Amino acid sequence: MYTAKQKQASSQGKRTVKWVVLALVILCSFLVGFWSGNADPASPVMERSDLEWAQEQGYLKAGIESEKQITQAEFLNGVMKRYGEWQTGLTVPKGAENHWAADVYALAKGKGVIDCSCQIKPDEPITTDEAVKFVMLAINTKANKQLTNFEEVQSWIKQDGEALVTYQDAATLIRKMDELYRYHKLIPQEENAS
Repeated sequence: MYTAKQKQASSQGKRTVKWVVLALVILCSFLVGFWSGNADPASPVMERSDLEWAQEQGYLKAGIESEKQITQAEFLNGVMKRYGEWQTGLTVPKGAENHWAADVYALAKGKGVIDCSCQIKPDEPITTDEAVKFVMLAINTKANKQLTNFEEVQSWIKQDGEALVTYQDAATLIRKMDELYRYHKLIPQEENAS
């Protein structure tokens, strides 16, 4: 049988263990929160995939499988959202009239992201060559000079020109476009800080 002193010591020991465990839990929570909030954004552990990034930024719709093919309209919509200069009253190119992306096509044509050789086919999957050309033109027209070329942009996704672009490919192209915009300070300062 326990004596009163032994019972008191046992009870005090249990309370000490509880406080130590509680303190360790709080310390661990603090360290995890500190680490995740101050981790290097370039760290592979903390880095988001290109697709996650593009979806979070609103350039591509969320919940799409990465290997699903993207349509020309969806891709161009993401490119022009990243381009970032919206205006209305522009002429819609033939083939995009009465389409949900009509304003996107009009803006792309007005800004020189769509050239005369582009075949307008909003609901068809886009080829690598078409996507690469849109991105290259979006970068160079935004800069008002040649910052990149077709071969460089194509190297970002390394596939045959006739291959159809997936959502993952699209996200990679748009993210690289964003990186060049930031590097060359082609976007507003407040956006560049994020």
